[in-house]
Amino acid sequence: MISPAQIKILKHSQNRGKFLIKPLSTGFGITIGNSLRRVLISYLEGYAIYYIMINGVKHEFSYIDGVIENLTEIILNLKQIRFKLKRKSYKQIPEHFTIFLTKKKSQITAGDICGSITCFEVLNPKLLILNKELDTNLKITLGIKKGVGYVPVETNKYLKNKIGKIPIDTIFSPIRNVSFKVETCEVNNIYEYDSLILDIRTDGSITPKNALKKASSILIQHFTLFFHGKKTELKIPRKYTDYKERIKYLYMQKLLNGLKLAKIKTWADLVKVNKFNFGIINKTMKKLGLDKDQLKIYNKKKRIQNFRDKMRQIIKLRNVIKRRKRTK
Repeated sequence: MISPAQIKILKHSQNRGKFLIKPLSTGFGITIGNSLRRVLISYLEGYAIYYIMINGVKHEFSYIDGVIENLTEIILNLKQIRFKLKRKSYKQIPEHFTIFLTKKKSQITAGDICGSITCFEVLNPKLLILNKELDTNLKITLGIKKGVGYVPVETNKYLKNKIGKIPIDTIFSPIRNVSFKVETCEVNNIYEYDSLILDIRTDGSITPKNALKKASSILIQHFTLFFHGKKTELKIPRKYTDYKERIKYLYMQKLLNGLKLAKIKTWADLVKVNKFNFGIINKTMKKLGLDKDQLKIYNKKKRIQNFRDKMRQIIKLRNVIKRRKRTK
């Protein structure tokens, strides 16, 4: 069994990314590719319209005076609008937005509703919503919320104060398409390993690189249960809301568990262990002013104090070293 040593970005833009992951043990290309694909398509968060309300319209099969399209066609168009939250610092995001369509234009596109939906950026402003007569005024209310994957209309039917609200099925996922290809990979002149090429297309609300990180984080959270066992299930504190912080927390827990299994309880124990690869840790320990000579005088029975804080410093310093190498 070998672990992947390289993740190479073959192509990357706001909407499309292509990644090469190698080397992988035989069969792991399909295993990892399928897992990431299912999570990317079904479990990433996004914003979408989940109900619509138009003055004077009671059901989705109605015709609107002065509008060429019927309500069903308008709903199909509205479902294609892609939203991106302008910034994450909003304390509270409104659940519905009211839009007034006046006499100024006959052709209404997704870009025409941007002025009323201030919290979001519309990613496909040229999308046609409806055609109307110039003297026709419309008042449309859209319900927008955050969700995961696909939610059928039956789920959205149970709305509070639902008089006049027409629920629609909702596609929250920011992922347009995910495909992967598995090829053979050479390691030490042996062509028995896999290389995984992952192609991710998004709607632009998230980059393919960040989408891949989020999907990996979700898988890590689920597999951690099996690693720790049922009784020692790892619970991520609520304060770690950002997915980057969650990955760091999980990495920290994995490192601490590895040291625990190796029966390493003091800094002196850590220095004496030579059969584990602690090259990065040794370098960062020196940055902290902890070298082997200083650690020899430590009492072996003395427990590490503030161990987690020290390890956090080590990880931060490791990242600094990596950045310096890249800049060089």
